[in-house]
Amino acid sequence: MFPCRLSRLQHNAHNSAPASWKVVSEEHWLLPVLGMALLCAVVAAMAARKEVAMTQGKLQFRRTSAFGRLAGKDFSTLKAERPRGSSSNTVVTIGERLMLKGYRRLRTGSNPELEMGRYLTEVAHYPNCAPLAGALEYIANDGEARLLAMLQGYVANQGDGWTQSLEYVQRHLEQYRTTPAGDAVPVNAHEGYLALMRVLAVRTAELHRALAQPTEDAAFAPQPLTRADIDAYRQRAIDEARNALGMLEAGSEHVPAADRDRAGAVLAQREQVLARIEALSSQEPQGVKIRIHGDYHLGQVLVTRNDFIIIDFEGEPGHSLEQRSAKQSPLRDVAGMLRSFSYVQHSALRNVAHNEAEVARFAPLARAWEVDVRGAFLSAYDAAARKAKLYGPEALQAGIGLLGLFELEKALYELRYELGNRPGWAGIPLQGILDWGAA
Repeated sequence: MFPCRLSRLQHNAHNSAPASWKVVSEEHWLLPVLGMALLCAVVAAMAARKEVAMTQGKLQFRRTSAFGRLAGKDFSTLKAERPRGSSSNTVVTIGERLMLKGYRRLRTGSNPELEMGRYLTEVAHYPNCAPLAGALEYIANDGEARLLAMLQGYVANQGDGWTQSLEYVQRHLEQYRTTPAGDAVPVNAHEGYLALMRVLAVRTAELHRALAQPTEDAAFAPQPLTRADIDAYRQRAIDEARNALGMLEAGSEHVPAADRDRAGAVLAQREQVLARIEALSSQEPQGVKIRIHGDYHLGQVLVTRNDFIIIDFEGEPGHSLEQRSAKQSPLRDVAGMLRSFSYVQHSALRNVAHNEAEVARFAPLARAWEVDVRGAFLSAYDAAARKAKLYGPEALQAGIGLLGLFELEKALYELRYELGNRPGWAGIPLQGILDWGAA
């Protein structure tokens, strides 16, 4: 069965130039090109470490040391399905055992998700990620690589952290819709949810500790944070501020009327924002720079039995592969998660409050939730990460140092993204920037 299917794949490959693969990748290449019947042939080729010649390169199928444990010997009998939900790539599940991800947009170079998957699976043995079983790459005759697909272990889950958190906060706000104004929220109202977020914080710290282990692999060996790194972080944030605020000034008419005052206030604070960036990057460098997730937020974690699996190590989509693979302070991941909490707060409020009176009623409740979850996350992260000396002793204090710099930069990036893609959401990063101006 497999040789027949693989020969068909080889025939198609010989009649497809590399450019054709690139065009196909913009769509759901995995299913139209290979078809459901050929998915097992791809997995089998990974198992056998096949190489298939093409006119200007080759297809290289590879497996990791975890392949046998994850795939088993009977994977050809499993049912392949497209899961529900949207994704920027094409995803096919094979039974409840494997997940094959086909990349729609091919990039030349070492893919950070493949690198991270290999390292976390085979070297660091980090248990709270989707383990890597195999990969399919196109290797051109000049040696340039393009990742076509990755095979990972299937993760049974109850949804992602974003959906769980948003629904939780919305339920919390809704229960106060009919209670008398001024009723106090119980002191431990969020304790069950906060316990889950403490677990997420510990898993995040464990990820960073795994990536900070000494290694002879230069791509993953931790390095001391230097003054040059801090200066580069400052310049990156300044560039982000100028780009985002310039975009806001040029397109302020696209901002919803309800957020125009916020937009005006942010533009009026342009110099304060730049001064804040300078102040936040004035401290002496402490800690290390390591490989990080790079696009870390609640949508990148799956909830599974009161625990979390961290997924999608591709890095920030708007950056080059080199930028995504660069070592960074782990506080950049922490800042991304904190900004995600802010998005939950504002999104829940927008979904529940239907008029100004309801906004006034629910906003303090939503804000109090964010304060609680930030505190719980940072406290648990620090307890789990402190001994690894990933950052300085005061790095997690509110409003100072690199964590503050990364949060502010992230809010500016979000503003630029929302203005370009979803102007109706621009109010969330606008408020985030204003909050930092008031800090």
